Amino acid sequence: MTDTSTSTIDAVCWDWNGTLLDDVGVARAAMDLVLAGRGLPGFVDEAAYRRVFGFPIRDFYERVGISGADFVAAADEYLARFAIGVDTASLHPDALQTLEAVDALGVEQVLISATPEAVLERQLAPHALTRHFSGVHGITDVYHASKEQVVGSWLAASGHHPSRVVMVGDTNHDEEIAELLGVRFVRFRNGHQDPPAHGRHPVIDGLSELVPELTRGNPGD
Repeated sequence: MTDTSTSTIDAVCWDWNGTLLDDVGVARAAMDLVLAGRGLPGFVDEAAYRRVFGFPIRDFYERVGISGADFVAAADEYLARFAIGVDTASLHPDALQTLEAVDALGVEQVLISATPEAVLERQLAPHALTRHFSGVHGITDVYHASKEQVVGSWLAASGHHPSRVVMVGDTNHDEEIAELLGVRFVRFRNGHQDPPAHGRHPVIDGLSELVPELTRGNPGD
């Protein structure tokens, strides 16, 4: 570690579902219903869900026993059930305080999610967070929920050097995007997917731990 100044960071790129929004319980319950309707076993708890979840979404469905022609129907059912329950999800502890603390550092914040923008805006509405973000961006294809292109397009348009951007996310997909684009990454442990054991990036158990990571310089140094 060679730099302790926040001037090394221009922007924080946030994930939404599972990172700022604590919706793992809603997702697990919705998927349990989809599985039950097909005579498949559900998840015994959220820990079991985290061990299996991941991107690509088709691969996740295959791991729980849904594949082939049934994928689209199952995905549509899941999305409908998730939409019913997501309004009951709250923000993770310290989410608002952390967004405010990053604002106070003078660092730009953007929200990029593997959720269609119209749906994302509805999910955000009850939480009044958009004032913290310079932009809110989502995907266009719910059956191919990769946000690599969305993050890449935002980064190119932003003018920020990748080394001065931090992504915060809860999945291996987020980590893979960060590594591909050359941006820094901080993993939030208590989202949708267990973090890998390789230790290439810092892992935080609570969002309040993010600002110390930002202010100590390059996460992972």
